Parts: sequence; structure tokens; C-alpha cells
Amino acid sequence: MPLKWAHDARTGEPRYIHDAEVSEGRAECQCPSCHLSLTPVLAGQPLHRNPTAHFRHPKGAQKDDCTLVAARLAAIRNLQERGFIDLPRHRRSASAVGFSGQGYEGWAEIPARRVSIAGAVLHDHATALLTLDDGSELLVDLTGQRKLGGDGHWRAIVTVSLSDPAIAMMAPEEIRARLRLLPDIQWCTHWNDQALQAAAAAQARQAALDAMDAWGDAEETSFHRSLSPDLDPAVALQLRRETLLHSEVKAILEQSSHIATPGLDVEVIRDAPDEFSGEWESNTLRMQWLTGSTTLSLEKTRLEKQQGSIVPDVISTLREPRPFIFGVVETWLDDGFEELIEDSHSSQRWPETLLVEVTVTHGIDQEKLRRIQALDLPTLEIDIGSLGGRVTREGLRRLVVDETIGKRWVHHPAWRFRRQLLEMELDQHPVTVRFQQRLTELRRPRLLATPASEWASIYLAAATEFHDTNTRIDKARRTHRGEGPKPELLGKDSEPWQRLTEAAEALAVHGYPGAADPEMAGLAGIVPRLLSIQHDRGVGYAFDTGYQVLNAIMQSGADYQQWHTLYPMAVKAYGLESRFTAKQAERYASWRQRIIDKVEAGDATHLRPARYDAVLSVLFPDMAPRLANGYGREPRPAQLEQESGG
Repeated sequence: MPLKWAHDARTGEPRYIHDAEVSEGRAECQCPSCHLSLTPVLAGQPLHRNPTAHFRHPKGAQKDDCTLVAARLAAIRNLQERGFIDLPRHRRSASAVGFSGQGYEGWAEIPARRVSIAGAVLHDHATALLTLDDGSELLVDLTGQRKLGGDGHWRAIVTVSLSDPAIAMMAPEEIRARLRLLPDIQWCTHWNDQALQAAAAAQARQAALDAMDAWGDAEETSFHRSLSPDLDPAVALQLRRETLLHSEVKAILEQSSHIATPGLDVEVIRDAPDEFSGEWESNTLRMQWLTGSTTLSLEKTRLEKQQGSIVPDVISTLREPRPFIFGVVETWLDDGFEELIEDSHSSQRWPETLLVEVTVTHGIDQEKLRRIQALDLPTLEIDIGSLGGRVTREGLRRLVVDETIGKRWVHHPAWRFRRQLLEMELDQHPVTVRFQQRLTELRRPRLLATPASEWASIYLAAATEFHDTNTRIDKARRTHRGEGPKPELLGKDSEPWQRLTEAAEALAVHGYPGAADPEMAGLAGIVPRLLSIQHDRGVGYAFDTGYQVLNAIMQSGADYQQWHTLYPMAVKAYGLESRFTAKQAERYASWRQRIIDKVEAGDATHLRPARYDAVLSVLFPDMAPRLANGYGREPRPAQLEQESGG
């Protein structure tokens, strides 16, 4: 293949066979590949009949790559004459791995641009060295096969495929036409690679930061200070993510003026007594009180401040006026819907203080739950771990502040009150009444076999034990210190209360109902007050004497005044007045006279219902004669008719 391009040994310039320097013999031409001297053979010289102008190697010379290298030399000459090169865009990528193990990508790029060429030489057989007009150097790999990487001289390198030997035969005009659009140029290395790589890495890291899957150097330093040196790296990575999300949620709540909370839910289920198994109907009764979600306005929010025996993540004070708590009650019988009743009014407002616990993978343990319940403040758990997937900072803010997903109530003081109401409603439900009637029928023979007086003794012993025990427990709870759990008060599932209710049922079978009613046996009920007067000590009260209990009775509210006529009867029956000091006797006499005045005036606030007189006569026989005369008792309908002259 005729060679039409050579290298000028004196100037280093590429020479075309028809250049004036060649035709006039002023150029010392050599092969750009083997570096042997070349002889110009011009048209008309007597080597062949119609010879083609070309450069000739010495006779016998090896010419393996000469044509290919000459073609590349010709292409470089074309670039130099054109005076510019169009460089493609250059892009670098980087990745970052977040605490969750999720990968994040970042990119940085320099756009395509045209640069001016100040000089171009064939650097070696496969590369050309271009000097740009700003003085920077660009190494052009002409094979199109060079891999990524530099040459150790901080030069930029591109690769382009210019390996067609036919170019070595072309005239400059043909080369320009052929190379008007260079083949695809690829970057091997760029002057700004380090800066681009750093920018891409920063972008990838920022993506992880935005996804709350990484943190900054300051946070990492702080985390390391509290990190155990022998902690498994995988565990440490998970702990980092938990710590980060935990901090983010607390920061969001600290700045928020409101928070959406899920609805409250209390359910009570009443099954048929075990005695009915296999021989009578066994309906299951279920009542459920529930509210809708509520958005609470926040006045002030503090992070990780001591509250009782715990340090909650967030403590918020609700903005006044705090909303009332309204809900609905659903009743179900054997999974069949029975009725729905909405709360028509509510006297229960949201408490002033709201606690928030933020969890990621580890929930609230039993010990912390016990302490939360002891505080008796509404406590909301936000379980970030349940949200799943990637979440942006703004997305997390929306979930934490405006949504209820991932939230649950750990404790709420309304539950206890609402559960008591549901229990009372269930007690009055026709199914429960029917159960109780049937149960009484089954137990009647056994209960009647024991005299009422003996059941009265069992009842009073159980009531005394129940209230005395709770008085001691209440004192221990108030003086409790340390990390251990507070003692729990006896409830309706306790053994003393079970004995009390059985005795009350037996008394009802004997014809003396009402002994288990809250007015009788409950806290500050009639029975513990009468027992305190009878035994001259507090029963259900942390008092040493009967007078101290009587003094508390004197100060009780209007709801209790209808039973006040009972207590002077007990004082008289059990001789408590003989133990009064002069000042106590004077105070008692004044209070007793006010009761007499109210009764004589027919003031309904001081007239007691007759429903407990019979059972009280059995429980406290010394009071029976005074109860029997009916003093201070509401008049019966027939008596009212007689007194009115009907």
C-alpha cells in the first residue's frame, strides 16, 4: 500500500508527499514507525509507467506497522490544521452505603466542549500529544482500545480509533472529509478527575444523609465515644441507624406545634360463667369504647427530661384549651353487632402532659411500661422501624407530625375510667343479668345452707382485709423509692374481694341485697366507714382513730350526704362519742345537729334511700333498731300519699 505520509526528521512535522518541502527536496523524511529514511517518489519519475507519488522505504526494510502509524500521523496533521478538537462530556460516579446497607449513587460531570489546539505531535506509535491553547496537554490514544487510567504525568487522556491504514494513502482534503466527524472519543482520564470524583462522592453521601441513612463526622465522633470496642460491626451499623432516626424524630417533635395521634380503644369481654358449661347458653358479650384520631396542639416540647422514674424521649405540654375526649361504645353479642352509642357529653379532658417514646427496632420493655403506667400520663409510642423502606427527612416529618401510621398508645389514663364504665354497663346488660340470675339459682341451695349471720361475718372479715391491705399498699406506693416496681393495689380479682362478693351474693339470696354495690363496699363506701366507727380505727383510711374517719366524713361532698344519717347511728351504737375530746365532741355535735335540721326540714339531700337498710341491719346488728325506726329514710310512695292527705 503506497505510503503518502512521512515524518520530517528536522522539524518533527508530518509531511505529505506533495508538500513543497518534499517536492523541492528540503525535507528529510523518515518513517514515523521504523524511523528509516524515506525516499520521495513523485509522479513522472521512471520507476513505473504511471507511478503514484509515495514515500519509499530502503530496499529490504521491514514495514509491518509503517502504514498504520503513517495513517495516524496523517490524522494528527489534520487535527493540527483544523485547530480544534471536540471533547465529549466527562462523567464520574461514586457510591455510598448507608447504615441500613442501602446503596446511594452520586454523579459529577463536565459538559462536552470544543478546545483549541496549539500544537500536535505523534508521541509514539499509538498516541499523539496535543498542546491546547491554555498550555494544558492532552494525550490522544489512537487505538480506541486504551483502558481507564492515567500515564503518571497528570495529563488528560482520551482514546479514539484512528487505525485505518487507508488514511496513509489519502490527500489532506480526503482526510479532512473523512475525519470531519471523529469516531467516538472516550475519556481515559481527565485533568479534573479528582475533583469530579470528590463531587460525586459528596453527592452520594448527601443522598444518604437526605435519606437519613448516614450522618456527619461530628455525630460519628460522638457515637464512637459511647461505643463498646468489642461490638460487632454489623450491630454497630444498625445501632447507628437507630440512633440517627431516633434523634431525627425527636428534633422534628421539638419544632412541631401539633401532632396527630391514633384513636383510643378499650374493650371488655364478658363470657358466660364456668358453671354454665355444657348445660346452658354460653353467650359472649363484648363492649368496646373507641375514639377517632386526634390532632393535639402543643404549647411546649422538651427532650429527655426526668419525669418521675423515667426519662421519656419527648415531654409535651398541650395548648389550652385542651380538648374533651369523646368516643362511641359498640356492643357485640356473639360477634353480632348489637348497638352503637355515641358519647353525648364528656367531662374528661386530655391531660396537660403528653409523653412520647420513639422506638426503631426495640420496643418498650415491661419494666419501662410498668413505670409509665405508674406515672399515669398519656404515652404515645412512635415505632419508626415499622415504617419500612426509604424515607426522606420531609417524609419523616409528615409521618411523625401529621400521620398516625406507626403510632400506638402505650398508656392512657382514660382507659381505666372507660373500662370501669364498660364494666358497669355490662353488669346491667340483660344477658349479664340473665347470667347472674341463672347463676344464683344454681348456687342458691349451697348459699342458703349457711345462715345469713355467718355470711355477714365472712363479708365483714373480707371487707376489712381488702381495705386494710389496700391502705398499707397505698402508703407503700406513696413512699416508694428506688428502681423496683411499686406494689399494686388489690383489685376485683383478688382473693379477699372474691370472698366479699360471694358473701354479698349469699346475703342477697337470704333476702339482703346490695352488699357488693360500690356505694357499700367501694373506697369511701358505707361499709368501711361504719367499720372504722365500730372499731375506732381507720378501715380503708390511713387514720388511727374512728374520729379521724368521722372528721373526713363530715367534710365529704354533696354526693355522700344522703348517707350521713347512718354515721350518728353507728357512733351511738358503738359508743365512739365516749372517746372524743371536748373539742371533738363539740364539732361532732354541731355536725349532727345540722343533719337533724336537714332531716326535719325534709331536705332530700340528707334523706337516704332504703335499699341498704336491710343488709346493714344484718351486717351491723347493733344498728338494727335505729335503722328499723326509719329515721332519715326517704319516704315510700304510700307514705308520701298518706302525708299529703290522699
